[in-house]
Amino acid sequence: MKFIALCAALLVACQADGSKDSKSLVELAASKTRSQKSYQTKFTAVLTPPQGDTLKYDGSAVWVAPGVLYIHYTATGGDDKNIVRVGEKVWVYHSLVGWVTADEAGMPGAGRGIQNPDEVLGVLAKQAGIAKLREPGVAGLNFGGEDIEKIMKEQAQQGAFVWKESNAAVVLHADPESRLKKFTCKASLKPSDPKVTGNVTYEANVEVVAYNAVEELVFKDEKGKAIPLTKPMSQAIETLKKEKK
Repeated sequence: MKFIALCAALLVACQADGSKDSKSLVELAASKTRSQKSYQTKFTAVLTPPQGDTLKYDGSAVWVAPGVLYIHYTATGGDDKNIVRVGEKVWVYHSLVGWVTADEAGMPGAGRGIQNPDEVLGVLAKQAGIAKLREPGVAGLNFGGEDIEKIMKEQAQQGAFVWKESNAAVVLHADPESRLKKFTCKASLKPSDPKVTGNVTYEANVEVVAYNAVEELVFKDEKGKAIPLTKPMSQAIETLKKEKK
C-alpha cells in the first residue's frame, strides 16, 4: 500500500490582464490566487493500482492566505477525514481520541497534494516555463519522470517508482480575473516493485467554488455535532495570522 499513499500525495489565464503567453498565464494565476484572503475548493480523485481496488476521494478545502488550510474528504469504504494544516503543523481528527498530529495518525502526507491547492500552485508557478497555451485562459503542463521526482521530494527518496517510466499532465484554467478556476491532473506512475505489473493511474480535479467567502470549514462528527478545534490548534492559527500580517 506504500505506493498508493505516496501517489495520493502527488499529487500535485490571463485574459483580464492581457497576458497571453502560457508562462505568464500560469504565473499570474498562481500569484493572484495565492494573494487572496481566502478561497474554497472542491476536489475529486481516483487512484487505480494495477492490482487491487480503485480508491475514490471526494472532498472540499478552505485555504486562508496566511497558511491555514481546512480539509474534509470521504474516500472509498466510508473513510471520513477532517484535517487542519497550520504552516507545517498538521492535525487529523480521530473519532475515538479527537485531534491528533498527522504523524500520530499515521498520515504524514495529510494536507499535501491536491488537498492543498496552494502547494500545487507553488509547484506550477516554479514550472511555468514548460506550460503550453491550449486556448485563451487554459494552459497545459507535462511532467516527465525526473520532474515528478523533484516535486515528490522526500517521497521520491523512498524509491517507490521508476521515474523514467512515469509521467503526469496538469491542465490549469484561469477565471476572467486571472485567478485559478480549476485544474486537472492525470498521472501514470511505474511501481519499482518488480512483483507489480502495470502502472498506477491517478486522476484528480480541483475547482475553486468561492473566493473570500469563508475562512474555515465547520467540521462535524458522525452525529452531525460540530467538532471544535483544540486550544493549541486555535493558538497556532492566531499566531500564524499575526506573523503574516
